[in-house]
Formats: sequence, structure tokens, C-alpha cells
Amino acid sequence: MKPELKVGIMFLGAIAMVTAFAFYLGILNPFSNSYELNVAYNYAGGIEVGSPVRVMGIKVGKVKEIRFDPNGKMPNGEETKLLVRISVSKQAWPTIRTDSQFFINLAGVIGEKFVEVSPGTTSNPEFDNGQLVRGEDPPRIDQLISQSYGLAGKIFEFVENNQGSVVETITMMNNLVSNLNKLLKQVDQTTQNKDAIKLIKNMSTITEDMAYFTQKIRTDDGQKTIELMKKLIWRLEPMDGPQIRKFLQEEGIKAKMF
Repeated sequence: MKPELKVGIMFLGAIAMVTAFAFYLGILNPFSNSYELNVAYNYAGGIEVGSPVRVMGIKVGKVKEIRFDPNGKMPNGEETKLLVRISVSKQAWPTIRTDSQFFINLAGVIGEKFVEVSPGTTSNPEFDNGQLVRGEDPPRIDQLISQSYGLAGKIFEFVENNQGSVVETITMMNNLVSNLNKLLKQVDQTTQNKDAIKLIKNMSTITEDMAYFTQKIRTDDGQKTIELMKKLIWRLEPMDGPQIRKFLQEEGIKAKMF
């Protein structure tokens, strides 16, 4: 076999292998059976080209492209600096609606990153192929850790500078809890005492009677009665015993008094 023929066969084989690998990765797919969406983020959280796209936990596509967009803006005017182009299979496409949300999640503690799409409601329309949508920016773990260290440092500094006050506060809280426990025990013992229960019932009855009495006093008849009693007392105040008896007899009231 001629050397030129060997080189040609090796070249064609290499092209075939590269093409097959491209088909496998989805870089080349002339018979695509999927739709695409452009998801806008300001922080991608480590997502990469080729990362899976999942709907309800099922892989339905992949991240096809990630590019920076310094002048990117959403229709509402919000600035977004990152565009992630994802593919979604035709089978899963009807479940994605305009109220769907696009999260960047992590599979396990040290697993791969992926785009999680929450299914939308059927009352909302489907997306158009290639439509721009806003994704949910993932939390910045590095910032959270940094802020946690800063907060811990401030707490330690506060404790060191106010060690005496902190100890006194803890002691007071401990005493407060102890006193509260004693009070609860006394209340529990009181509720189990029959005499205490009887006393509470009597007080409840008296309270109900007083409420009924005061309610009657607020009526028109009650107010008239009080007014008459005030007038009678006002007239009786300057009198002595015989005069009071004479007054009552004149009013037609027979009473044995004084």
C-alpha cells in the first residue's frame, strides 16, 4: 500500500472520529430534536458548556453556549451581563411556560452544576424558540463564607470587650429561668388544690354577677335609679333620726327605724 493512501485513510479516519465525537457532545446535530432558550444571569455559579439541563429532575438538554453580554438588558430594563444558551428536548418543551424559573443547582455536595427548570402552569403560554428569559442568580457561597467569618470576628471581639457584662447577662438569664420554673411549679400545685379550684370558681361567679350588675346599671332604668338615690341621699344628709322618720312617714313609707 502506498504511503499516500495510508495517510489519506488515517486523515479520513481522524475526521470521522472528530465528527462522531462532535455528534456525541451535541456540537454537531443537523437533525436536532430540541428547542433553545437564552437565559440571562448576573452570576452563573460555575455552570459550564455541556452542563445538563433538567426539568423536574430529568435531563432534557444541555448548556450549549455561555457568553458575556456587557450591554445586555431585559425588557424591563434590568441589566444582565451573562447569557447562557440552553437546549430543551421537544418532549419536555410543553412543560416549560412563561412562569417557569431557571435555577443553577448542584448535584450533591461536590457534584456537577446543572440548570434546573421548574415546570410552568398550563394557564401561561409557552416560550418562543430562542426567546430571552431571566434566570435566578445562585447564592454566592464565597461571599456568605466571607461574611460569616466577618460576623464571627465581630462577635468574638464583642465578647472579649464585654466579657463581664456577658457573664452577668447569662447569670441573670439563668436566674430568670430558675425563678420561672419555680413559679410554674407553684401554679401547677395550685391548680391541683381543691380549695384553690373552689376559690377560683367562686371568683368567676362573682365576676359574672358583677358584670351582669354593671350591665344593668348602664341601662336607662339603672341610670334613673341611681339619680333618684342621689337625690334622696342629698335630702336625707342634713336630717337627724326623728326628721328622717317624719320624712319617710310623710312620703307614705312606714318603717321602724331609729
